[in-house]
Amino acid sequence: MKRYLAMLVLPAYLFGCSGSNPFTPEVTPVVAPVVPGVVTEDTAVTVPAAVANDLTRLVYDPVAMTLTVEGITLDELPFSAVYTRKAALDRPGYEAYTAQDDPLDRHSTAYVAQSRNEGAVRAGVVVTGGPRNRFFGGGYFERDGDYTPPAVTPTTGLVTYAGDYLGLTNLRGDGGDLLAVPAGTPEELIPDQSAEITGDVVFQADFADNSVEGNIFNRVLVDTGTALPSIVLISTAIDANGTFTGTQIEYDQTNFDGTPFPAENVVGSDIGDYAGVFGGTNASGVAGVLHLTQFDGPNDVALGTDAEEEYGVFVLDQCGQPVEDAICAGVNP
Repeated sequence: MKRYLAMLVLPAYLFGCSGSNPFTPEVTPVVAPVVPGVVTEDTAVTVPAAVANDLTRLVYDPVAMTLTVEGITLDELPFSAVYTRKAALDRPGYEAYTAQDDPLDRHSTAYVAQSRNEGAVRAGVVVTGGPRNRFFGGGYFERDGDYTPPAVTPTTGLVTYAGDYLGLTNLRGDGGDLLAVPAGTPEELIPDQSAEITGDVVFQADFADNSVEGNIFNRVLVDTGTALPSIVLISTAIDANGTFTGTQIEYDQTNFDGTPFPAENVVGSDIGDYAGVFGGTNASGVAGVLHLTQFDGPNDVALGTDAEEEYGVFVLDQCGQPVEDAICAGVNP
């Protein structure tokens, strides 16, 4: 069962405007009954409905560079659709794939990645553009094998993961991957391409008390270079099977110029959900996805927009592994 969401898009020529709301008027979404979640190939892993949304499954082969997507409404035929590899759209850490059946059909963008050391975890997000006042999207993650956490001793068990972040939004991107529409096509029939957000992630896990938390920072709207507020993944529990479900995401208290946002505007103000899974020997990798119901800061300080949404993905390697992120240089392995 799919959930339909309002597609409120930002015309490309209005990006960067301030002091006004460039979105179209908000339309009340039609919401289908909430499903319990999506079971992945590893039967111990379920992607919660809050982040899976319209996406049922991703089948990603990083060697063959193929991606099959199940469940995104109106993306392609059949229900299980093979997306096209688009290396020109790749962002740091993530491969891009797209689908558009003809120039007047919706355009879908997907980004996926696999952990680099053992390849035990994978994750991705898919988002369609408009038109017709709605967008469709969701996230997916999976693991190969069982959950094997690191040993907990007086000097081990507190672990840091780091890497790249990629988000897809319900804002209109540059349209560079759209099929050309016939001359004279009415504006309301022309599809959109989802705008992307890039960033960095530091994710920390305490396997002694089975809890996680994280930061996503250096967030930038790719098409315009607009800086966006950092966000924090508020601590949540690691389940016995190595999965976690976080029901609270907040803006970080630090503003763009280094001064803090007023605490009352961010602390306790929930802007989304996240979930993920650990995998590999001693939990060498972690993969997760999130859904934000806003992302441009308290009082819309970054873009001046309302009702912006984002589906994001992070696939990270543990610091101290043979392949690790540069930020791990400042972390005790």
